Amino acid sequence: MSKFKKVCLLKGGTSTEREVSLSSADGFATALKDLGYEVVEFDFTGDVLALVTFLKNEKPDCVLNGLYGGTGENGDIQALLNLMQIPYTHSGVVASAIAMDKHLARTIFKKAGLKVADGKVVNWKEFREHPSMAYPFVVKAIDGGSSAGVFVVQNEKELNAIDWCYKDNVLVEAYIPGRELTVGIINNKPVEVTEILVKSGFYDYHNKYCNGCSFHELPAKIPSDIREKAMDMALKAHLAVGCRGISRVDFRYNDKTGELFILELNSQPGMTVTSLLPEQAKAIGMTFNQLVQYMVEEACYDI
Repeated sequence: MSKFKKVCLLKGGTSTEREVSLSSADGFATALKDLGYEVVEFDFTGDVLALVTFLKNEKPDCVLNGLYGGTGENGDIQALLNLMQIPYTHSGVVASAIAMDKHLARTIFKKAGLKVADGKVVNWKEFREHPSMAYPFVVKAIDGGSSAGVFVVQNEKELNAIDWCYKDNVLVEAYIPGRELTVGIINNKPVEVTEILVKSGFYDYHNKYCNGCSFHELPAKIPSDIREKAMDMALKAHLAVGCRGISRVDFRYNDKTGELFILELNSQPGMTVTSLLPEQAKAIGMTFNQLVQYMVEEACYDI
């Protein structure tokens, strides 16, 4: 028997991933209703007082946090729900904040003995004028998600062509040639390794959410020792950051040298029709509805 009856589906948000959130929310709402929960939806547009008022009036048993990026994923919403003592899905304040801060997450990964690409935080304007890393390299928004604000830069022309509204600082990392792998975590257990293949370019925001632009090889056709290593590293990253419930860890596998580099951890992985975690869950016999039910029933707030 469910311990929760009324679920608030929190969707939208003000980040660059608003449309991803709204797309995921459609699937969440259908699943929640199919599972018999009473569902109330709130489209968060940045008005915190309106959200607090809504939650006080509706009195949900828990919140399914369907926000991505920004305040929905960096610990802010989690802190608010902690104060209101409303259980919520995904990770708590600290883990959410660490996972969203790519530089801080890299530091945690390295302390846990996990290999990351050479990289550093730089002032974007100064770096653009005087790049201090050899080509090719990767430029990333420090606190972005869904590969938004990520660019693989091969030369000066490509560097100058970047049209993205970064904050003052960005993370730059050495480009790792090879293959894109990802491992989902459900209930503190690694699920499987998926290889992500794209028609052109790399696994950026467009290829991630465009139907037919990327393909998933599940399970990945990689050596068994690399599979085991990727799953082990993913779990170590999940636990080192302090995540709970679900997460997804992305890797770069250099198949020429055999090296496996952790790229980032997603504490709130996408749940759209093209998303990786639901696909991995399905591969182990877990339906989308069952995955959503697990997320809801494991909802809690930081004590």
